[in-house]
Amino acid sequence: MERIPNRRYAPTFSLVRAGSGDSSGSDDPRLRKQVDELCIALFDRWCERRELTALRYLLHVWPFSPAARQPIKTVSAALSDLSMFHREVLDNRDRELIGCVLALAGA
Repeated sequence: MERIPNRRYAPTFSLVRAGSGDSSGSDDPRLRKQVDELCIALFDRWCERRELTALRYLLHVWPFSPAARQPIKTVSAALSDLSMFHREVLDNRDRELIGCVLALAGA
């Protein structure tokens, strides 16, 4: 996995793939934390730019609720749909962050 460079909207951290557990890695707290940090970065970017379409996709599946089943798989599916159907609202950094979420989810 690659390291996300330190930028204004995303913390610097190493991407960690889930070890054992279900195939989505939803039970790995480190993985959930990383996906959560990426979602925070996307949320901040889209709020600042008032990207309502992107925010609707994200807020439909995030923040994670404690009872959520397969939250990483769910958020990666929503962001994948956003990338597919509304590519015009995303800039290169958005696509990079979404790609990190998809990589973590194993998509």
